[in-house]
Amino acid sequence: MAEAEATEEKTAGTKAPCDATTIAFVSFLRSEAEAADSRAKQLWAQAEKLIHDHGLEQHFQSAPKKPGRKPKRKRANDPDRKKPKLTGYTLFMKEVNSTVREENPSLGAQNVVQRVAQLWNEKSDEQKQEWKSKAEDHSNENAKKDEGVGKEKATLEREDDNEKVNADKAEDDKKDQTSEVV
Repeated sequence: MAEAEATEEKTAGTKAPCDATTIAFVSFLRSEAEAADSRAKQLWAQAEKLIHDHGLEQHFQSAPKKPGRKPKRKRANDPDRKKPKLTGYTLFMKEVNSTVREENPSLGAQNVVQRVAQLWNEKSDEQKQEWKSKAEDHSNENAKKDEGVGKEKATLEREDDNEKVNADKAEDDKKDQTSEVV
């Protein structure tokens, strides 16, 4: 009884009155939650040990899923990856964006893009076609450059492979000579 009175005095400033059974129940829930967390950690450790002992890593590669936001998928930084073709609109956006920014320095990024889009929509079909042909020419030039770079890279890789093979042969010859001497 004395405990209940003491808790009532402590909680007098709170919104809802609290009795000893509520406090006991909250304490019970917290202890059960801690026990569940502890048990979950033990089970995860046991599962990880079994995975490691039986060589099942390839079946269980991902970490356990936790609730929340999914991480963004990172794109591999592949220098040989083909870039998407440049469209007339994207070329127009690249070239006109800086001039719109200079003319309207108070505009935010979103408003600049909206203004460039508005300018694009004001263009006639003939003007848009000119931008599209410029973009196609630009894409063709880049494709030619990429082909040349790819050929150069392949040639360099073959030369590197040949150098490695020659170095391995020279090393094998030295081993053979030393074994004959001994």
